[in-house]
This record gives sequence, structure tokens and C-alpha cells, in this order.
Amino acid sequence: MGVVVGSEVDKEDAILIPDKECDQDIMKKNKFSVFTGVSLMLIGAIIFVITVLILITAYFSWSERAPFVLCIIIGIFMFFHGLIVYFQPPKIYSLEVVINGKQSSSILPLRQILVCMTNISCGITGIITMFTIGTGWYGWQAGNIIGLVLSILLLLVTCISALAFYFKTSKLINSHILNYSGTNIKETAAITRELISKQVEIFSNLLPLPSVQSLTNLDKVLKQPRLLTNKPVLVMSILLAMVACIAMFSAQLWDIAISECAEEQTCTFNQDPDDTFARTRLHGIVGYYVSDRKIIILVSTPIAFLLCTTLLLLMRGTTVLRMILSGLISLGMGVFFFLYSLNTVQYIILLGTKLSNLSFILKLVSMMPIPLLAALFVALAYSNIIQSMEEKKDDKSSKVKIGLLSISIILSIVYFFLSLASMTTSNLVIMSTVQGHWNTTKEHTWDDECRDNNQVHYDDYGYRYDTTTTSAPESKPDKCYGKALDWLVQDNFTFFSICQLMMTESFLLLSAFVCMNGRSITKKTLFLPGLLLFAAAISSIISFFSGIVQYDLQTNGFPFFIMNSINTLSALVIGFIFVITGGSVFISFIIIVFRIILSILVFSLILIMTAVDLLLKLPTLTCKTPKPSNVVEQPDVATA
Repeated sequence: MGVVVGSEVDKEDAILIPDKECDQDIMKKNKFSVFTGVSLMLIGAIIFVITVLILITAYFSWSERAPFVLCIIIGIFMFFHGLIVYFQPPKIYSLEVVINGKQSSSILPLRQILVCMTNISCGITGIITMFTIGTGWYGWQAGNIIGLVLSILLLLVTCISALAFYFKTSKLINSHILNYSGTNIKETAAITRELISKQVEIFSNLLPLPSVQSLTNLDKVLKQPRLLTNKPVLVMSILLAMVACIAMFSAQLWDIAISECAEEQTCTFNQDPDDTFARTRLHGIVGYYVSDRKIIILVSTPIAFLLCTTLLLLMRGTTVLRMILSGLISLGMGVFFFLYSLNTVQYIILLGTKLSNLSFILKLVSMMPIPLLAALFVALAYSNIIQSMEEKKDDKSSKVKIGLLSISIILSIVYFFLSLASMTTSNLVIMSTVQGHWNTTKEHTWDDECRDNNQVHYDDYGYRYDTTTTSAPESKPDKCYGKALDWLVQDNFTFFSICQLMMTESFLLLSAFVCMNGRSITKKTLFLPGLLLFAAAISSIISFFSGIVQYDLQTNGFPFFIMNSINTLSALVIGFIFVITGGSVFISFIIIVFRIILSILVFSLILIMTAVDLLLKLPTLTCKTPKPSNVVEQPDVATA
């Protein structure tokens, strides 16, 4: 494939008689265009640089930046127009393309295309920036209105000038097109279509899609039977999740039944007594108010119980389709409980001291099992998806492999309970530490009965002056001496607790997955749990030394440090080993991502070539090539 550069059509092919006056006029025009182009480029560059320097060196609020953005767009607009004036591209350009020995030619209004592209780009950029910068609750400023009006006028003027240029030069373009052979005009679409088909073939090779023939046997593939590895472990995991749902539902109902509010507080179903938690609302993904946990637990646990029953039924006569359905159901529940566990770990560390022992235990029972449910359901989904991909083969394992598998299962069970104990200990220690930084949910310092005797007044000119009474100070109620939790303290402990939660859930996921799959485990399948473990361990180390190491932790000895150190170091080492051994999965993932990026680029090239083809055929659609007449005129014969 080759591209032959065309020639400028608006210049004369030859000058028979040289004219000095014409040469002088051309020289004057060239000097004027060079001067004008250089001036526009300099002015545009100066405006751009000065505006950027002002924005960098000085501070301006969000509502004051629209005029500066408008100046930047104007500078870019003048600079590119100066380039066009300086280089003087031809008005009409002949493009000749040779593909596989086939030649095609088209006529392009090059200068008008460059001008329109510059104007449209600046106009659209101006409209978008004027709508986004400095608006919102600031309101529309003068700079936004002026920039928006100028951008709209620029687009309108560009459209009108493009239409006027098109109608003005259509005859000129048609006259040049008539000089080309009709065969080239007819073959333009065929040649371009052939090139686009080659790009489509490259796209299909980079990103192979299933063919129609492979989908004909889809029904047979989905109905193929599968043998579940360690099916009793899967059943026990589902039964454990069902028991946890029953315990959470019962504990939440019991907690609602025994909750008592103070006399001055009117409690409802969806409201906690005063000072139960350090905050009444959190920026969580599932639920905004802390009291929303009641309705969420009471609704989600029965649904999860019914879906667990469905999972047990799907295990009877397992096929590929049943395993895929089980995987999707488990994955949906796992993602929900994982997102909600990010909220519940914050609820636990923000619990207050003004609770009875029974209410405290019931709240822990209703919230503690949520990370366990998230890990169990994600492990079920991962196991079903892995086992549905390949049919189990009866291979005879050696005694060494059986011994290593037994040791792996035992270690998984040990780390399963160790991670649960570490998470529970960590949450309780952090909760007791945070309780020392607050004793009330709401600040009462601005209440009338909590203010001092100093009174603030303003005179007629708006100046403030204070007056102090000479009477004895009155006693304040107890609520005036309350202390609310500082946001910085909450953020530090929340960050560490969430990192610990992620590490615990990763350990639970890995342990459950090893017990569920047994002999069907490969190095590639351990890459994802290992990556999660390694990332969670690194995050826990960073959150500890950057956040809570400066606080006096109520550890009651060293169990907190010992258990968390063992858990974190084990997660770091095990995760690193699994990431290294299953690194081929990461390489395959990088290759897939690279192929997808290349496919997107090829697809964009296909779209661009289609648009260019339409642009090239646009002048030919407006003209009609003359067809030679096959009718031969007969001479008139005079008859007598």
C-alpha cells in the first residue's frame, strides 16, 4: 500500500509570459502573510504564557478562573490561525492513494478544513470549560457568560463560512473531478472498503470473539456434568453462612426489643439511644445513618438465608450451568457483604460506653459475622467458577503431594481461626482506645445553658463588643462538659481498621478456597488470593506506622501486637510467594490488556478511515460525471 502525495490545484501549471508586476504582487502577498502569521503566533503565545504564569503564581478561587481559561483558549486560537496564515496551505489539494496497485484520487479543500477544525475545537472547548469552571453554587459569572457567547458565535460563524465556501467552490471542485477518469471515482469506495476490511481482520485477530459455530454447541456444554471437589466442605460453608444469618437476625431483633431511650429523647425503630455511637452518620457505601444497620441486617439476612437454600439445591446434579448460577449468586452476596463490612467495622470501633453488657454483646453478634459471610460467599463463587471451567481428571497423586495438601489444609484451618481472633481483638482494642477520646455524640457548647456569662453585642456600625456580668457564675448541666470525637482521630483508626479487615477477609478467602478445592488447586488459582493478601498486608503496615502508632493503645498487654504481627507477617510472606508462583496469570492479564488497547486503537482507525472515506466522496457526490453517448446521430436523408 502506498500513498502518493498530491499537488496543489489552485496554482497554474505554467506561465507562458513572465510578468514582473505579478511577481511583485506575489512577493508582497507572501511578505504580508508571513508578517501576519508571525504576529498572530507571537500574540497568541504571549497571551497563553502570561495567563498560565498568572494562574500558577497567584491564587484565584474556583469562581474567578473562567476569564483566565478563556484567555488561554484565545491564545491557542490565535497561535494556530497564525500557523495557517504563515504556511499558506493550498485551498484545494489533490490526494492520490495507491492500494494494491489500484489508484484513487480525491479533491480536498485543505485550507478550509484546517480553519474549521481549529475553530470547532476552540469553540467546543470553550463551551465545555465555561459550563464546568466557576459554575455550580457560585452562579454564572461574567467571564463564563462572555466565554460561552463567544464560543457559540465562533461555532455559528464557522458553520456559515463552511457552507458558503462549499457552495462557492463546488463548481471548481467539479471541474477538476471531471478531468479524472470515471473508473477511479467508481473504485474509490471499493478500495477504501478493502482497506477497512483488512483493519477489521486485524481487529478480530487482536481481540478474538466467539464465532457463531461455537455457539451452536453451547447448550450441550452448559449441560455437561461436573464433579465438585470436596463437596462436603462446600455444604458446610453454606450451612455456616446460614447459621450466621440466623444469629445476626436474632441478635438484631433482640437488641431492638431491649433498647431504652432517655426520657427527653423520643426513640423510634430506626433510631439509637443517645451516645450509643460516636457518630450518627457515616459516609459509607451501604447506608448513610448508623441506625440504618437495623433495617439492612433485618432485610439482608433472610434474603441471604433463602439464597443459601438455593445454593444447596443447585448442588444436586451439578452441571456447568448450575455451577455458573451458583457462582453468580455467591458473588453477588459476597460483594454486598464485603461493601457492608466496610461500614460495620466503623460501627464497632465507634461504640460507646453507655451500654449494658447485653446490648453490647448483641450489637457485636449482629455485626461481627459480616466479614465471615463476605469471605465465604466470595470463596464459593471463586471455587464454582474455577471448577466449572475444567472437568475433574482422575490422576493418581503421590504421597508427597497428598502430605503437602494435608499440611496446606491444616494451615488454612489454623489461619482461618487465627485471622478471626486477630480481627476481633483488633476491633475491641481500637474501640476501647477510641472511647477515651469522646464521651458524647453531639457537642453542646453552643447551647444557651452551656455558654458563659460573657454576652456578645453589635453596635449600630456593626462592630462587636463584649459585656461581662458581675453576678456569680451559674452551674452548668453535665452535657456541657461532653467531648465529641475528633475527625482526625476517627480517620486514623478507621483507616487501620479497614486495612485489618481487608487482610482478615483475604485470609478467610484463601483458607476457605484451599479447603473447598483441595487437589484441583493450581498455581494460577492462588494468584488472586495471594495478591489480595500481599496488598492488604502492605496497607496494614502503612496504616499502623502512619496513623495509630502515635496513640496510647489500650492493649492490656501485648496480645494485640503479637497477634497482629503474626497475622501481618504471615500475610506478607504467603501473599508474596503466591504472587511469584502465579505470576504467569499477571503476565497473561497484561497481554490481554495490551491487546484490548491495540484493538481500541485499530477500531478508532477504522472509524477515522470511514469518516475520511465519506469526506473524500463528498465532492464526488455533488457532481455528475458525463457519460459518453452511445447513440450515433444519423444524417438526414432527403426523400423525394
